[in-house]
Amino acid sequence: MDATKKSKIIIVSFLAGAVLLAAVAFLGMSSTNTEHITIIQQVIKEKGGVVADKGITIVPVDESPFEKSGKGNTIYRIFYTKDGQNLTAWFRSENHSSIKKEPEEWILP
Repeated sequence: MDATKKSKIIIVSFLAGAVLLAAVAFLGMSSTNTEHITIIQQVIKEKGGVVADKGITIVPVDESPFEKSGKGNTIYRIFYTKDGQNLTAWFRSENHSSIKKEPEEWILP
């Protein structure tokens, strides 16, 4: 095998590996987000509430009541109804993507 063909194979292999790793990372982050939403809906239901349609949003730490949050946390603002009242809850989730993170925490009214 000549040198140019060998280098092309190496480059294509590297690019294919990079695309594969990106796809795996995307699927992992997507499944983590889905898992968090399921947990949020369960907790609100256990508290007697119903999550509003499109009532779960991700917000930055400066828009939340949490004082600290690391790169490994996602903060969710949850709008829900309970006993005819519109309420807001907050959930700081723990992701598996970083070692800089705070523990999971809920702020419920």
